[in-house]
Amino acid sequence: MKQYLILIAAAFLFACNNPDKTPDTVPIEPQNTGGIAAPNLIQAVLISEYPHDTSAFTEGLFIHHGKLYEGTGELNKSFIQVSDIKTGRVEKKYPVKDSNIFGEGINIINNKLYQLTYQNHVAYMYDLSDLSKPVKTFPWQTEGWGMTNNGTELIISDGQAQGNLYFVNPADFKVKRIVQVVDNFGPVDSINELEYIDGFIYANVWGTTYIIKINPSNGHVVSRIETANTLSSFYSSYPIRQLDNVLNGIAYDSTAKKMYITGKNWPKLFEVRLN
Repeated sequence: MKQYLILIAAAFLFACNNPDKTPDTVPIEPQNTGGIAAPNLIQAVLISEYPHDTSAFTEGLFIHHGKLYEGTGELNKSFIQVSDIKTGRVEKKYPVKDSNIFGEGINIINNKLYQLTYQNHVAYMYDLSDLSKPVKTFPWQTEGWGMTNNGTELIISDGQAQGNLYFVNPADFKVKRIVQVVDNFGPVDSINELEYIDGFIYANVWGTTYIIKINPSNGHVVSRIETANTLSSFYSSYPIRQLDNVLNGIAYDSTAKKMYITGKNWPKLFEVRLN
């Protein structure tokens, strides 16, 4: 997920977690991986494609009032921006001013925009009317990857091998509960960008071409959406560098009932429909 980690030999060692970083005051809801059915395969149908800002190392994607809000990563390059969905035109751009911050997932709830950071162990809250500077900073014990909300709680992923999703109070950023994501093989590693759609959590799995659909009540992966066939012409024309400019970014327009996906530094934003 993070570009500079790719330079480390055996890049996947990032997933060897530090359990001390997991908030230990909140119990992880126990999971029984025995008997979990293999996820159903869902076909994604390509509807349209739109321009996307190639400078955006996409970490968070969210639609609010018909505009595309995007949080990006990389040191000295992280920013939040607001774009027109169909034209891809960037209307507002807010660079992260601290050069030590690696930006991560974003989400909007209660007229506030929240932004995670990768390994800085802080999260920011912005007033939606002014994204130039955060109005509050919260401590965060583990890594920050993806973020969405279920209407009352923020839901956060940390990309670790335990497959945890943290349900967080937006007011004080306190963890209310932790749900472990599991499929028929066990806990799911590298859960990245998140989107809450019709009672389910959709998640990118970093470094793959598929998206998983999660039941938030028990963490079970119920479906898997493979994009290799759906975006085959794009993948064949746009070289994907391993663990770099990968698929990452899911956004849902609840008003228009439209779903969009993109990737890090991709030149395209794709509208898809799930059968």
